Amino acid sequence: MLASACAGRPQEGAAAGPTPQAAASPAPPIPWGTIEPPKQVGVPAGTPASQQTRAPVRTFHGTGVVRSVNLKEGWFEIDHEDIEGYMAAMRMQWKVRDVSMLNSVSAGDKVEFTLEEDNGSELVIELKKARP
Repeated sequence: MLASACAGRPQEGAAAGPTPQAAASPAPPIPWGTIEPPKQVGVPAGTPASQQTRAPVRTFHGTGVVRSVNLKEGWFEIDHEDIEGYMAAMRMQWKVRDVSMLNSVSAGDKVEFTLEEDNGSELVIELKKARP
């Protein structure tokens, strides 16, 4: 019993202080330059199959009145009517696939257009003056 009681006490003459492990310098920082990102990011587990595949490209037809044309940046602003099956009537800007389409229209023209919707990206692929 005496031996176990003495084992936990410091020896006489020994300096009480930190152990050699505690006195060592802190661990070096993480070497971030050696960590490589994953080669491919996967789809999170549990994601429905409908979210893992691309939706097909859809096309819609509409009519409206051109409010302005920006040839330099390749877009026009239009007040369009309801686009059946896609969106309600509103005023907005759309980019065109081919900037030369904008040469045939100007502000105030009533136009017919074909809009391509590709997974959230919209692009006018046809634009022409409407028949009077």
